[in-house]
Amino acid sequence: MAGEGWEFWVDRGGTFTDIVGRRPDGALVTHKLLSENPARYPDAAVAGIRALLGLTADEAVTADQVEQVRMGTTVATNALLERAGARTALVITQGFG
Repeated sequence: MAGEGWEFWVDRGGTFTDIVGRRPDGALVTHKLLSENPARYPDAAVAGIRALLGLTADEAVTADQVEQVRMGTTVATNALLERAGARTALVITQGFG
């Protein structure tokens, strides 16, 4: 059953951000954009949601327009698999865990 606002599912990858939106009437729409494009937008997920809502970059997304946003990312997983991240250490005190 459709709610009052849009529902969004966002997958932010290292190259592209994919967004699926469900309009209040239940129809599904999609949008794909570069995950990093600082000349055009500071945040790909917000830019994609604005695009699906038909808003310009200067228009705010309001709470009454959006029922839910669910976001996942493969950026951290890919960094681990490719061993591409910064060197990291875990330091804990005795008795932790």
